[in-house]
Amino acid sequence: MIIAQILLILILIAAMVYLLMYRGTSKTKAYKKLGLVVFTVVAIFSVLVPEMLNWLAHGIGIGRGADLLLYGTVVAFIFMLMNNYLKEKHDERRFVKLARKVALLEYELQQAQQQKTTPASKQRKKQAKK
Repeated sequence: MIIAQILLILILIAAMVYLLMYRGTSKTKAYKKLGLVVFTVVAIFSVLVPEMLNWLAHGIGIGRGADLLLYGTVVAFIFMLMNNYLKEKHDERRFVKLARKVALLEYELQQAQQQKTTPASKQRKKQAKK
């Protein structure tokens, strides 16, 4: 095993452990965690046995293992883009709901304060000052 293979495997394992342990794992869906583990295992096998990628590519009708790797990377990138877009839209909707609630609460507080300072209470304050 050459040094590059060892380094790649260590980086893949470290990245997987970091993503599983420290990235809000309670909020991460199980299928994403499973996909990450499967991706890491396949990546480690492709680092250890590069011929496997060529064999797999030929098996599904792609000329070279490098092409298969490129196609897989493109699919993973598109998945990541879609996931981030959907998460951003979800966060945006939550932010709008929160802003609306804050606006309503501020309005209710303002109305409550105005009711406390009715004209009768203003007259009482004036009389108390005299």
